[in-house]
Amino acid sequence: MVKFLPSLCTSIELNDVQSQLQKIMEKQNFITTWDPETMLPPHTDVILEANDGRLVHAHKSTLMGKSTAFKTLFSATRDVVNPQTVKMDMDHASLEAFIHFFYTGFVKDDLMDSFADKLLRASDTYGISLLHNLCQEKMMTNIHPERIFQYFLLGSKCHAEQLVHAIISFVANNYSDIAEINGYDDFLKDDPTLVAKLGNGIVKKLQAKLKNHPKIM
Repeated sequence: MVKFLPSLCTSIELNDVQSQLQKIMEKQNFITTWDPETMLPPHTDVILEANDGRLVHAHKSTLMGKSTAFKTLFSATRDVVNPQTVKMDMDHASLEAFIHFFYTGFVKDDLMDSFADKLLRASDTYGISLLHNLCQEKMMTNIHPERIFQYFLLGSKCHAEQLVHAIISFVANNYSDIAEINGYDDFLKDDPTLVAKLGNGIVKKLQAKLKNHPKIM
């Protein structure tokens, strides 16, 4: 009978894990699921206007609770008659994904594929660190020679250090001269300071590599 005890314990532990997982999923579902009717007037009190004129409705309390930037904005305009309209420098689709994140903490994969760069800008502007990190992770998986300067510029402006370092590593591992990268001349004209930052980062990366592998010298 003793020899069956380990398998019995394993079975009990597995059932316990499954039960805990089910409870976690139920809590997650409760937190991230909203009645669609509550996302429309008269239940909402703020209108976010995309740069194409289309609208996204939301609740000030939800936005303020997750973003100090929105808290500052709405606190300064508390006397404005609701619903208050805020113009956003985003297209409608990416704005919808951005606001949806406040309610669910989630962006669908296809939307993240399409709007990671735009969501990175928005999350930096409004201080949404979780979304900021998720966007960086997505963009780091999509580094491509055609996007090097675009991503490096965006990462530098949006305080996305993980993305910046990933680009530096990518260039250091794949190029002997950054002037070989497509778009270098335009990037140099637009922002020579960032070109210097990229070049210095690559040099430091290569120096570290040589230090760790002295036989290469």
